[in-house]
Parts: sequence; C-alpha cells; structure tokens
Amino acid sequence: MSDKAVLFDLDGTIVDSVPLILKCYGEGLSRHGVKVSEHELLGLMGLPTWQVVAEVFKTQEPMMIEKVIKDIFSCFSKHWQRELKLYPESVQVLSELKRRGFKLAVVTSSEQEHAEIMLDYFGISKYFDIIQGRVNDLRPKPSPDMIIHVLDKLKVAKTEAFFVGDTLYDCIASVNAGVKFLLIMRPWGVSVLEKCKPWKVLKELTNILDVIS
Repeated sequence: MSDKAVLFDLDGTIVDSVPLILKCYGEGLSRHGVKVSEHELLGLMGLPTWQVVAEVFKTQEPMMIEKVIKDIFSCFSKHWQRELKLYPESVQVLSELKRRGFKLAVVTSSEQEHAEIMLDYFGISKYFDIIQGRVNDLRPKPSPDMIIHVLDKLKVAKTEAFFVGDTLYDCIASVNAGVKFLLIMRPWGVSVLEKCKPWKVLKELTNILDVIS
C-alpha cells in the first residue's frame, strides 16, 4: 500500500450536488421568511448546514436553527435520488488513483450517515479507505481537525497527502493541515483564489492524474 493519500471533499467535488443544495437552502430559508441570494449561499458553501443557517439568520438559537435545518433536509431527502449525479470523471479518477496505489478518503462537512448513504448509492464507497463525515468530536472545515484525523488513521504524513476540493473552506482546512490543496474549478471557484492559494488548480478532475505521482 502506498504511503501517499488523496483526500476528497464530497459535494461539488465528486458529486454534482450544489444545484440541489442551493435549491433546498432557498426553500428552507424562505419558509422562515428569509431570502438569500445564490451568490451569498455559494460564499458559505462548504460549511456545515447549521453554520450556514446560523450565519444567514445571525443567530445561535438552537431551536430556530433546527427548525430551518429540518425544512432544508426535508427538501433534500425528497429530491436527492432523482437530482444528484456524479461528475462524469469521478469514477475514472478514483479508479485510476486506486490502481496507482494511493490511499483514498472522503472528508466532508456533511453528516457521516449522509455521506455514507450517498457514496453507497453511487457505488463508489469501494474506492475509499475512509469516509469521514461530520461527527461531534471533530471540528468541521475550515478547521484542519478532520483532515489531520484521517491522515492519522491512514498513517500518511501530511507532506505525502493531497486534498481535492471546491470551496474556500476546503482550501483553508488543507493549508492549516499542511497538505497540498488542489482546487477543482467549479463556477463558484474564482472567489476561492482571492482568499486562499491552492497548490494547483484543476480545470477538470482528470487533471489530477497529471499533477500528482
């Protein structure tokens, strides 16, 4: 087994889920009298749902946050199997990296159960040595805690690890963890470059096969 690892964010990186996430945020927030622009929501993409809601409502009131989250998750549960899809190159990239001997992991701010269900649904759980979703004892991105925890479990040094993601919070977490960050350039990715410097920028996910070894 290789002593190198590639860690992936989930939403917006290997699963094309951002359009549905925006739709469900909009639906859930509007039910509670709040209208938020797509631009503002994209700027918060990558944070846990509770943190996005707290930021939008400018509140830390647990009951209020939970009510909004319930509506957001209800929307997502209703539509995800019909509207989500893998990015076309995801399987090719995961399969080739696995063939080359890299240890692979998912590190996402989505809940652990949500991440496992989604990856099982798309039939790609088999590529990952670890699926790490949000759990209570690890701070989510932009904290580096989850990345460091996964590398410890994989027994891979941070200097031998890469993290692939699409948001500012992926970039900050990677930099703070001391791993090389590869930004997969999605339409919302330009703003990332203004605030955090990735190791490499990938126009397509398949570009990773040319820049790491």
